[in-house]
Order: sequence, then structure tokens, then C-alpha cells
Amino acid sequence: MQFNIFRLDPIRRFALFLIIFSGLALGYNFSNDVLLHLASTLGFGLILFWLFSRISTKQKNVWDTVITTLIIFLLLHYGANPFYPLIATFFALTLKFFIEWRGSPVVNPAAAALLLTAGVLALIPGLDQPFISWWGASFWQLPFGLSVSFILLAIWILGGFYVWRKWAIFFGFLLTYFLLVLIFYSISDNPGIGVLQFAFTDSTVFFLASIMLSEPKTSPVLPWKQGAYGFLAALTFHVLAVTGVSNAALFAVVAANLFNNSLKASIKKSVA
Repeated sequence: MQFNIFRLDPIRRFALFLIIFSGLALGYNFSNDVLLHLASTLGFGLILFWLFSRISTKQKNVWDTVITTLIIFLLLHYGANPFYPLIATFFALTLKFFIEWRGSPVVNPAAAALLLTAGVLALIPGLDQPFISWWGASFWQLPFGLSVSFILLAIWILGGFYVWRKWAIFFGFLLTYFLLVLIFYSISDNPGIGVLQFAFTDSTVFFLASIMLSEPKTSPVLPWKQGAYGFLAALTFHVLAVTGVSNAALFAVVAANLFNNSLKASIKKSVA
């Protein structure tokens, strides 16, 4: 049987991309800590998928679990505490299986799980906070200013992202964020050219726009809603970041997801 990537459904194609992306991130940062981190996210996530599939009556796609756990693998830093990725993965799979609205997750499970992990652990005295560094969203810098992760994301955006039809989110977020940074730093004492150059040559902001914000089940379908969604995410991200709030990007994702759900609820109410 001939294997053809272009015949894969969108979820499996995206999972394959994240497997390749994560594999290169692992290879570039190879250590026992990173291997343990992968086992605590992807490995533990697959065990929970098997267990929850028998507890729950809902049918779930295992590739969704691969996607969610690999995102946690790439965002949560490795090596600090071996229990932190286990906790985040448990929260993510619990959200996927048991917290839904109209058949879809309420918020991006990976983003919400990481924020829940940070919030719960903050309540326990003496524990260090989990470091959500986005280490795997940007890796392997090249001599000409870009990175291998940036090139991989560019290939995904140009060759795979189109099937989601989320361009209004992608460009709405990036354009709004660009303008906000430009305006903010133009009226402050700190020039923003360096900030803009870093943000748009580093792959992290593109990972946020094309993977976290554009996740199909928690983002809008209609272009005008996508534009508003991207604008709100960029505004939330920028405001929280400049005011020093930790994990501003994850809060922006969750805020945009909740905005999308509020639109769904208001439309359903008006129709009823």
C-alpha cells in the first residue's frame, strides 16, 4: 500500500506534522530529561486515552490526543519536576473527554491544562511554578537569522494550514499584534524595531497563531468571526505581556476561545 501524506485527513496530517516537529525539537535538545518529558506527556496521554475511552461513552480520536500532548511537550519546559507534565497531561485529557459544550472542547485543552497546572501548583506552598517556556516552539537557530522551527512552520502554513480555512484568524492576529507593538513602542522610550524583528523572525508567534489559536474545534468558522477572534487574541496577548502577566499567550488563547463560545451562545439564543 502506497503511503500518501496528501490523502491523510486533516487531523492525521496535523498530527504527523507535530510528530516531525517534536522529533526535531527532541533531537536538537536531546537529553534524558527531554525523553522523560516526552514519556510524561505523549506516553502518559496515550495511557489516559485508553483508560478514559473505557470510562467515557464518548468516542474520541486518538490523533487528537497525540496533538494535544505534543503541544504540552513543546510548551512546558522539561527537567524541572517530573510530575508537572503528568499533571498537565491529566488536566488536558480530562478536559477533552469530560468538559465539552455542543460536542467540542470549551477551550484549547493544551492551553487550559497548562494554565490549570500553574494555578493549582501556585496554591501549594513551597513548590516552584512550572516553567511554560515554549522551548519547543523555537529551536535550532540558523546562521542567516531564521531557525529550523520557523522553516517547518512556514512549510506547514503554506502546505497544510489551508485545509482549516483559518486565514482570517492567522492574519488578523499577526496584523493586529504588529500594529499594537508598533504603536506601543513608538510612544514609549524603548524603540520597538528590535521587538518587531524578533517577534516576526522567531517562530514562537507563528506557532501561537497557526497552531494554538487556529485549533479547529475551539475557533470560529465564519471569516468575520475569525477576524474578531484574532483581534481579541492579539489585544489580550499584548496587554497582558506589557503589564508583566505570566503566560500571556495562553491566557490570550483561552480568552479568544471563550469569546468564540459566547458568540455561539448568543447566536443560538437569538435563533431560539
